[in-house]
Amino acid sequence: MKYNLVVTTHHKTGTVWMDGVFKPLAGDLGARYVDYQAEPQMLDDLQHGPFVLFNHDSDFSEHPEVLERDDVRILHVIRDPRDVLISAMHYHKHAKENWLHVPAPRYLGTTYQRALRGKPSKFDQYVFEMENTTANTLHDMREWSYGRANCFEARYEDLRLDSDLGYWRRIMDFLGLDEEEQEMAARRFWENSLFGDLPRFGNRHIRSGEVAQWRREFNVRLGYAFLERFPGLLQQLDYEPDPRWILDLPRTDSAGMMPQLGMIVGASWALITQLTRSAGGF
Repeated sequence: MKYNLVVTTHHKTGTVWMDGVFKPLAGDLGARYVDYQAEPQMLDDLQHGPFVLFNHDSDFSEHPEVLERDDVRILHVIRDPRDVLISAMHYHKHAKENWLHVPAPRYLGTTYQRALRGKPSKFDQYVFEMENTTANTLHDMREWSYGRANCFEARYEDLRLDSDLGYWRRIMDFLGLDEEEQEMAARRFWENSLFGDLPRFGNRHIRSGEVAQWRREFNVRLGYAFLERFPGLLQQLDYEPDPRWILDLPRTDSAGMMPQLGMIVGASWALITQLTRSAGGF
């Protein structure tokens, strides 16, 4: 290994996928695999490589120095925020992760999962998700320091469609892997990809994994709710040049949400544009 590797994702941006790739790859490369959240005691002992450090929420506030090291290359993965929302909502309705089942005052003494599932419509469930866990995820995605010379900024969409591994080899070349190491990495990537070997083994963590699910799931009402809560985010992350995407959404309840679109249907372009002027808002 020419460099130590830092692999960092966000919730529902391919976290399980990248963990499944880089954990065995670290073994192939003779490197230590360190989980940033699960093994904090290991973070003070990274002076001696080689290592592969994995962080599932891209928060390095307690150890920012790791990202500045000359001997480190970083892979950072993001995903279309609209698909992050869809994937997170469906996952949180059924997942068995402990935090989803702990009663909390914020949810009036019930659990996150029960509060989510108790909403009367899919629209309300999406709004709940936008105002809770997904809001945190998208905030972290927005606040990441983009433009680092030692970081490859990857998109889930490009990885998901990379059946010829051309994009993956670009990443591995950037990370400094030699030809033999890249062959190892290609094998691990294929084994853990939906277009590769993964369907043969099954993975209950994955509901769909499709790209651009939002085109099927969003309608005007949901699109408006998204723009209202996350103004400017899609432009900042280069997923949309402007907010005109909302104008192509169906005005019917094709996703099974309650219609009630009167106010949204009448929304003017000026109002939609106003929602995206600020890069803040959440």
